[in-house]
Amino acid sequence: MLFRTVVGVLAVPFLCGCVSYEEYRSLQDDLSRSKRNTNDIITQYQRDLLHRRKSQKENSSRDEALRAEVAALKNQRVLDNKKEEREAPEAPGGRSFEKEDLPTGAKIESGGLSLGSGLLFQPGQASLKKHQLVSLDQVGNLLKGKYASYEVLIEGHTDNQPLRSTRQLFEYNMVLGTARASNVFKYLSKRHSIPEKRFQIMSYGMSRPLNEQSASTEQGRRENRRVVFRLKRRIH
Repeated sequence: MLFRTVVGVLAVPFLCGCVSYEEYRSLQDDLSRSKRNTNDIITQYQRDLLHRRKSQKENSSRDEALRAEVAALKNQRVLDNKKEEREAPEAPGGRSFEKEDLPTGAKIESGGLSLGSGLLFQPGQASLKKHQLVSLDQVGNLLKGKYASYEVLIEGHTDNQPLRSTRQLFEYNMVLGTARASNVFKYLSKRHSIPEKRFQIMSYGMSRPLNEQSASTEQGRRENRRVVFRLKRRIH
């Protein structure tokens, strides 16, 4: 369109009469410059178009790479969750406690029911707090009622601090964990008349903290001092 306009303008003098050779050469030069300018504009436009297409292609490739990375991360998270479920210490045929059954102050831990030692024990002790056993009685009612057909594993967990004032009694955290799980078993067996054959006892001591990174903090140690109940295989 620009080229036709320039030619039209240059052609007007020829329609009006004769021109001198100098004027003719000047018009020819103007026409040549106009053509060069037009070609330059077209060339620049084509370069810009190619650059935009290249940028769009690169952006598309980056977007595709990001989508693939996000998909890979999501897939890895699913695999990690499945791995955690597989590694959870539950025997074949076991089941998880349901959240609506949680006693006062209890938490769900990999399908198990966790009671912090603050609800049951004094620091470094294995004797049950006799005036603060509401949560443990609620566990007993669950094991006699809704979950009466399952064997039960009681796990004892401790923090990672060496025993001091009670070292002569337990010597190791592993022994303290065993004593705590044993006392919980004895209470449920006697208080709630749950048969001994339904129980298993295990101590992990300090070997299974809830969070490795916070295991040595005051809050981390407090959270790791706990007893966990897990439902095992169905017995009838």
